[in-house]
Amino acid sequence: MKRIARNLATLVALSALVTACSRDGRDMSAPSPDQTQSIAVVTTVAETVGTGFSITTPWADGGAIDAMFTCTGGSVSPSITFSNIAPDVVSLAVSLVDETAGSAMHWIVANIDVTQPTLSENAVPVGAIQAINVAGTTGYHAPCAPAGQTHTFRLTGYGLPQQLDLPDGTDSITLINAIELAALDTVSNTFVVAG
Repeated sequence: MKRIARNLATLVALSALVTACSRDGRDMSAPSPDQTQSIAVVTTVAETVGTGFSITTPWADGGAIDAMFTCTGGSVSPSITFSNIAPDVVSLAVSLVDETAGSAMHWIVANIDVTQPTLSENAVPVGAIQAINVAGTTGYHAPCAPAGQTHTFRLTGYGLPQQLDLPDGTDSITLINAIELAALDTVSNTFVVAG
């Protein structure tokens, strides 16, 4: 009983201390009509760079892409490596769109095995499926820009909780809709191609 009384007395004392600390006895004055500045202090929180879902590509985000990956070079599909994949991700996918040309779809790959999270240069993993691209063919359609223009392309990586039950050569709208609907994680970067 003494112990309960002592704990209760301690709780009351702490409560009084917290209440006393919450006010210093001063009241805030109302702002005057000519007051035009706030006295509030603006603070910013630094963005924490975590270990989130990411992709590694052969170009710097927002930079130029090597000609070997374009239609004026070798039309080689780039190597892409996924990292920091969440435990509930079962398969991976990639899309490549020309943002300057109204999101024209140049490449979609899905059903990439999460245990082998790298697409090698100019290769697609066994078991992966690809969509029909803007040129009407299945697979990678190398990015290009008309003479005198610069186009921005976006490559997006997706982490999915399942394999997609669609065949190779599915139309791009069906495949990208299925990917985006199922995606648990997404990450993207851009590059530019000059014509």
